[in-house]
Amino acid sequence: MKTKSFFARLILACLISWAFYCAVDYYAVHHWDNNESLIVKVIEAGPESVIPPENEEEESYEMLERDTILQVLSGTDTERLMKVRTVRLAGTGIEVVSGHRYLLVWDMFSDGRVQYSIADAFRVPSVAGIVMAVCAILIAMTGYRGLFALFGLGASIAVLIFTMLPLVTNGWSPVGLALCSVLIIATVTILCVVQHVRYMLVALLGSLGGALCGFLFGSLMVWAWQLSGLAGEGSALLASTLPGLNMRGVLLASVLIGSIGAVLDVAVSVTASMSEFIDYDSEIPLDRLLLAGLNVGSEVLGSMINTLILAYMGSSLPMAILICSAGVEVSGLMNDPYIAQEIVQGLAGTLGLLLTIPVTAFCFVLQESLRRQDD
Repeated sequence: MKTKSFFARLILACLISWAFYCAVDYYAVHHWDNNESLIVKVIEAGPESVIPPENEEEESYEMLERDTILQVLSGTDTERLMKVRTVRLAGTGIEVVSGHRYLLVWDMFSDGRVQYSIADAFRVPSVAGIVMAVCAILIAMTGYRGLFALFGLGASIAVLIFTMLPLVTNGWSPVGLALCSVLIIATVTILCVVQHVRYMLVALLGSLGGALCGFLFGSLMVWAWQLSGLAGEGSALLASTLPGLNMRGVLLASVLIGSIGAVLDVAVSVTASMSEFIDYDSEIPLDRLLLAGLNVGSEVLGSMINTLILAYMGSSLPMAILICSAGVEVSGLMNDPYIAQEIVQGLAGTLGLLLTIPVTAFCFVLQESLRRQDD
């Protein structure tokens, strides 16, 4: 790619991202239909002061208040200025900055008083704009390959959000839906990223074989460790909201969904490398081809294991810090069901990655052997 062409694409990507940001900003502000909040812009924020407790004898949380001048941006009465006294609990909430936009909520009391609070920052346009910027830059740098990769990613997200999650909510089996979702995600991703059409089946079988092995190993650990899938506040809340939901199945489904991305990466990498060997030497011995695929996979595996384990560790970091802050010993930490669930996900995903390499390599060699026999 020429330097001038690259910078031209980069500038075009930035312009498209900015236009998308402006469009989302206009639509979100003018079509905000949440009756419990308003989008406001802070014109002036006064200093915070402590609200005196109503009963000094009783222990109470410290509350802070401040006078704030706001400009209403959403609703029927836009562009209106209002001066309100906002309240928040000390140590919570966000710092209000003049010129920024926020969500204003209120509580009505029986005596007619209205208490206002800044619930959160208004970040919808920024999120949409940054996501579009990353996508546009990816396409500018990689061309149609990046476009196909984004299409595969979008299809994967759509399968999970618009198919799997609603069906699980309606009582369908989480494990069965996860298996179907993984099959669809793997198929769409491979169709989008694998260049050699004749090797697409190899990458698909390798990724599905690795994911299935990891799932079976995870199922064995869940059974042996007697995990219920109820560890953690989110799981407990979900179980209380949907009493009939199989939480152990949700845990196993998370193992499948959490590992399929890394498993696909390894399967596609091994398939692409072995196809390059075939393009370089179409008569390469099959045993040498198999060894080459295993060697390439072992090189990729080291970094992918780090990616998978650190991803799980990062997602559970707040809970891990909370458990450690309680002064739990190592033995108690290892026995904690929440930590055990994270170990199940990490180890099952790791084993899935490990077995993806030989499964993909053997499938590739088998297909190449059959092709040579036909020739």
